[in-house]
Amino acid sequence: MQLCSRLKTIPWILLLALIIGTLSTMQLAAAEQAVKRSQEVQLNVGDSLVVTSNRMSIERVLVEGNLSYASIKKPAQYPADSFAISAYSAASYLLAILFDFPSDYQISLFVQTANDSVISNSSTYYVSSGPFELDVKATFNPRANATSIPIPSTSPWEGFVSWLEKFGQAFPMWVKLVYLAFGIQFFAVGGLWIRRETAKKETGVQHLDTGDRAFLWIDVAYKSLLVSFLTIVAIMGGEVLVLFILRFMFLASLDLLSLWDLFVVGFAAGAVIITYLIRFTLEKAFDLKPMEGD
Repeated sequence: MQLCSRLKTIPWILLLALIIGTLSTMQLAAAEQAVKRSQEVQLNVGDSLVVTSNRMSIERVLVEGNLSYASIKKPAQYPADSFAISAYSAASYLLAILFDFPSDYQISLFVQTANDSVISNSSTYYVSSGPFELDVKATFNPRANATSIPIPSTSPWEGFVSWLEKFGQAFPMWVKLVYLAFGIQFFAVGGLWIRRETAKKETGVQHLDTGDRAFLWIDVAYKSLLVSFLTIVAIMGGEVLVLFILRFMFLASLDLLSLWDLFVVGFAAGAVIITYLIRFTLEKAFDLKPMEGD
């Protein structure tokens, strides 16, 4: 009888443990959920909305609005301790700023005038620890009795450098290393070969002019891009093959960093095709291919 009574109490004990575990999980989830606060800020055109923290707690910033007339002073990397946005035309922006830090931190929100003078509309938030989200509606109003502030212009070189940085972010680091390794190797060896060929031709009747040297350098670039393209495809295909063998032959599921990127493959193939067409045009249409030595 005592055994039967004990067996009857086991389901109740399990149910009670399940309820306690569920409540604990819900409490932990609630504790980890980010606290949200909203605020509206009125600014004049040319002013800056500045958000600072005494810790490196700014994890992410989302900005919604017409960014054509906005100047965002974003940090070099995240997490960060400051962020600023200004506008050169009347507009409204919605900002969602996400913070997180394991210990206590303080957040300050203020408006800085266009001439860096008095700081106004200061608001301060104290967070004991954990995630925090600050949603800000920033409205930039036209400045009364003042001429419009011109949009800062950038030089063509600065625009090209900015475009080059954004374009480079589309390629993973390992792809950049592949291009760098083969580029250094091919151009170093190719430069020695072109120098040796030039010296050999100068001692004979034939000479390598500027067009012939240009063809040789393009040929070196074509071979470097072709080998890089084949290497990238081999690495991507090798990862897919390894995962296929592990999953369907050994029933092993392995989570690896996905190396397959259609944009990278397309760019590499396009670069090879364009370089080959330039090389082919110089060889056939302009007859720039140097003659072989005897």
